[in-house]
Amino acid sequence: MSKSRLQLKANTAKRFREFSKKNNSNQSETLDLILDFFEKNNLSPFETLVPSKVSLEQLIKKRIDAVIAILKNIEKTQTKPGLLMLELLMEGRSVPKVEVAKREKISVSNEKSLGQMKSEITRLEKIVKATNKDLEYLLDNVEIKSTPFGPDYLKLNIPRSELERVKITFKRRS
Repeated sequence: MSKSRLQLKANTAKRFREFSKKNNSNQSETLDLILDFFEKNNLSPFETLVPSKVSLEQLIKKRIDAVIAILKNIEKTQTKPGLLMLELLMEGRSVPKVEVAKREKISVSNEKSLGQMKSEITRLEKIVKATNKDLEYLLDNVEIKSTPFGPDYLKLNIPRSELERVKITFKRRS
């Protein structure tokens, strides 16, 4: 094995010898390992070290997974319940039958006359019709908005004053 001399500054040669001693190898082996490392990893000591493609890919995957988890949480807690409520309203399920049966038992137990019961039913039917009309108005003014980064959402296209009027009307009826 032939040897060759390199011309180095004295402080650089001293640093290299200390580095070789720390790693328990001779100077030739240390220099070979350093050169192999740079060649295998396509690195250049003249360029700044940026994160490798693998570490960047892992970081991006972690962030995408976090975004997916956030979107699933939003969908579970906000979008699905709202959609379910709208579907129920569109199907016309406003009052469960159990509650209607309880109200009938209460009115019968109070021994109301047949005329009073008919007038009460008529009054309740009017309230249901008015409520259905208001709900149809609201549903006619709902618009589905698509977003490129998340689930679609619903937008109500009515003035705030009109929304407040509908809220007050619903509170009065209940």
